[in-house]
Amino acid sequence: MRRTYSPPEVMTGKCTGCGLCVEVCPAFVFAMTNKKASVVRGDWCINCGQCGAVCPEGAILHEATAFEKGPRPGPRPALSPEQLMLLLRERRSVRLYRDEAVPKTILERIIAAGRYAPTGSNSQNVHYVALESLDEIAQLQEMTIAFYAKVFARVKGRFGAFLFRVFVGRRIVEHLQESIPKVEHAKELMDQGKDCLFYHAPAVMVVHAESWDTCSAFNCALALYNCSLMAHTLGVGCCFNGYLQSAVNNDCRIKRWLGIPQDHQCFGAMTLGYQEVQYQRLVERDPAKVVWR
Repeated sequence: MRRTYSPPEVMTGKCTGCGLCVEVCPAFVFAMTNKKASVVRGDWCINCGQCGAVCPEGAILHEATAFEKGPRPGPRPALSPEQLMLLLRERRSVRLYRDEAVPKTILERIIAAGRYAPTGSNSQNVHYVALESLDEIAQLQEMTIAFYAKVFARVKGRFGAFLFRVFVGRRIVEHLQESIPKVEHAKELMDQGKDCLFYHAPAVMVVHAESWDTCSAFNCALALYNCSLMAHTLGVGCCFNGYLQSAVNNDCRIKRWLGIPQDHQCFGAMTLGYQEVQYQRLVERDPAKVVWR
């Protein structure tokens, strides 16, 4: 259930009547009354803080708005377009980690970055499960491998493949069948002690939210990506893990073990750890697939 918030308050004596709060509020909380802003639908507030953040006079009191005008002196935004593009291109999917734990204080800073990702209707409904115990990570890995062992055993058989086509679709079954040689090779490597699933990462993170909320996938993806960018600036590498995400959503045993509510779905997972290697060059990507209208 969505949390209810205290409505914002307008200090009429400081309000100059510019109307910016009315314009930026996505929930229609404000209206202009006698050339001053006033709260007319306070119970509609979604606590996004837009009103207090935009007010040039600081005339709006709101629990979501910090009192400081900005985090630093000087022009904004904090990064130039060139710096931001470099940060986005520097971040890599890291699969080689040092044998060194990531301190909980660092993980907390990484998760804090996720808090500031936008969410639909400001629901802030992203939940995190952070594993830093090597024993628990090993247990999660064991359950995930067991899940995929069952999946690929069934896809190999004619009858099992038929049932999968009925329930999940032809294209997914074809993709699984095409992946069998890679999976078998990965199993051989794992039998030799190489971790092809979590890459011996000292930390694993999962994000989940209500499955009925159409914005949950978007909310969780943005939050986890924010986390990955913050991790990169702290020298911590990350790798998004679709195998774990799928296992959580299709194996109720794993979902229960992680403590994810029944009406929630996992919308992202990643491994984290200090990078064993440093990448020396940027890589290119395909041109954007755009249709200009």
